[in-house]
Amino acid sequence: MLGYIFLFITALFYVGLAMLTSSRPSMAGDAGMGYGLVLVLLGIGFAVNSLILTLVITARGGFNWIFHDTSLRTAIVLLFWLFISITIFSCAVFKWEWHTDTTYPQFLHWLAIGHGQLWIPLLWLTVCFFSLNTGLQSTVPASTFKIPFWVGFSICTVFSGGLLVGYLRDSAKAQAAEIASRMEQEDRWHQENLNQIAAYKPEDPLINILGFSGRYQPEDIKKAALAKIKAHPDWETKLLELLKNEYYYREVYTFLDGNMVDHPEQFAEPLNQNIVWMATSIKDDIKNSNNLQHWSFDNYNIERLLRAIDDQFMNKGVDFYPTVVKLSQALKTTPPEQFKGVHFTVADVVESWLKRHKK
Repeated sequence: MLGYIFLFITALFYVGLAMLTSSRPSMAGDAGMGYGLVLVLLGIGFAVNSLILTLVITARGGFNWIFHDTSLRTAIVLLFWLFISITIFSCAVFKWEWHTDTTYPQFLHWLAIGHGQLWIPLLWLTVCFFSLNTGLQSTVPASTFKIPFWVGFSICTVFSGGLLVGYLRDSAKAQAAEIASRMEQEDRWHQENLNQIAAYKPEDPLINILGFSGRYQPEDIKKAALAKIKAHPDWETKLLELLKNEYYYREVYTFLDGNMVDHPEQFAEPLNQNIVWMATSIKDDIKNSNNLQHWSFDNYNIERLLRAIDDQFMNKGVDFYPTVVKLSQALKTTPPEQFKGVHFTVADVVESWLKRHKK
């Protein structure tokens, strides 16, 4: 009895889908939203109830005629249920909503406008009807339920495969469009940076283009920025002025990390003083901050500074080790209670430098 109840309920949802898709719906405004919502509810209702029906028939041995092997038989039956649920819902959608530029195979639309959502479920319901009663199966030729089963299974398998192909094509198309958009955006930013460098005038502040001279910039941008910077006869003096300014000194590290200066001995002492400023600033920030994160001091460009020191400012009359120790100690300042346990990523960079230069 239970099986027939769910067969009846499944048939009701099938009839609902048939009635809903019998005429072209209005896709505008609330009507379109209502149609879509009802379609989804009917599709889910059909899928859920047909699944229960399938499980009931399977438990009673109604599908034993498919294969003798239980595992294979169960797998085939459940796949048929899954594929037919997908096929019916997709046919209902594709019947009235199909885009000519779609990447999905055209035969999916052909099946939809051929009322696939009407006759394909009948194959499944026919199979279920005869499989509910093994006694009834013996009164009719086996082909009565075997042919609908295998025809329906084949159609739904091919249809589901077509959906998968369309999905993969659609994903590839979307990914290609995203990559193209990202490349276009990067090219636009690249050109904007070049334009900004080209617009730089000798009387403009040098700090305006220092960010374009870093080691990670594209070669043409870096080359253009260096040409503008070194067009100043006193470019090193201007860099030193920035290094000695507590507001701008960190901006110079982008240039010093990867670009050699002619007189490194003149930079050593200002850089050492910078580290003292950093230690003081970091200590105060940790004590007074209301938002400490592991990346809180990444913008200090400490990694760039230490790399620049190693590249061109060691052994220039200044011992950086003691001040870097102070920097390390500053990063270990006890934070407010709510931020205990926060580990600053830049602290590992500092400790690694101290370990390499330990005396």
